[in-house]
Amino acid sequence: MKNFLKSLLLLTVGLASCQQENVVTPDPSSAVSAENLRESLLPTLPEKHQLIKHGATTLLYSADGKLQKVTYLQATRGGGFPTYAQYKYGNNWIVSTLYYNNKVAEVMTYLLDANGRCYDSKQVEYIPAGPHATIEKTSGFTYQYNAKGQLTTRTDKKYTNQTTSFVYDAAGELKKIAEYKPSSSNPGLGLTAEATLHYEFPTGDPILLNLSPINLEAANLPDPYLMIFGKPGKHLVKMITEKFSLDGKIFNYTLDAEGYVMKRDVYNISGAALVETKAYEYLVTELGF
Repeated sequence: MKNFLKSLLLLTVGLASCQQENVVTPDPSSAVSAENLRESLLPTLPEKHQLIKHGATTLLYSADGKLQKVTYLQATRGGGFPTYAQYKYGNNWIVSTLYYNNKVAEVMTYLLDANGRCYDSKQVEYIPAGPHATIEKTSGFTYQYNAKGQLTTRTDKKYTNQTTSFVYDAAGELKKIAEYKPSSSNPGLGLTAEATLHYEFPTGDPILLNLSPINLEAANLPDPYLMIFGKPGKHLVKMITEKFSLDGKIFNYTLDAEGYVMKRDVYNISGAALVETKAYEYLVTELGF
């Protein structure tokens, strides 16, 4: 444990979150008009940030601001097809269709309550089983929320004793994510995993506001970009530790002058190895124009 804390402190000392101005890259189709508008507007006007790139993933929106398409893998010059999801919206539902190798690979259906929160999701996977056949695999979950609109429970519809619990602290920040899968070898509640979220380092650097429209990866929600799973956290997660492991993840952010994440680096606590770097890009528009 002493070596664990020593490794953590050495790493966090060198990972003080920095804020620097970054050039926000707009969508090419609207770059000229957006630039001309900004030149004639007052700098104090409120702005809207739409995430258009998250690592290698690109996001497109319809005219009313709804997520329209997410491309996870671009087409290759050798004739490969892109991997992408397209979204359709109804009064109380959203359907996301994932295409892989130019074929439908998955269809997700989300049912929404009066507050726009998902209370039921259904996933249908289409698995190739030969040159002219596919196997359909269906799964789904139900979701419950507290009075503050925060997600508290996700339950497997087929195995109703398998649940994920989301626990919040007194300030309303998500603190723990616990998975339960009871079995004969793991009786009772059947805790199989428990992650603890930290919003500041032991070195005491400042807590950062969460302005990014991305679902928390540790929550393992069906879609990273549909913000339909309750009220998001107010601050950026700095570290995640696991109950049954001495390892975990540390997150270091580079912010622009307004506090939006422009880059996120992920490190393993054990050994301080960099395991992932993702850049963020936004389309920025002035509200009301």
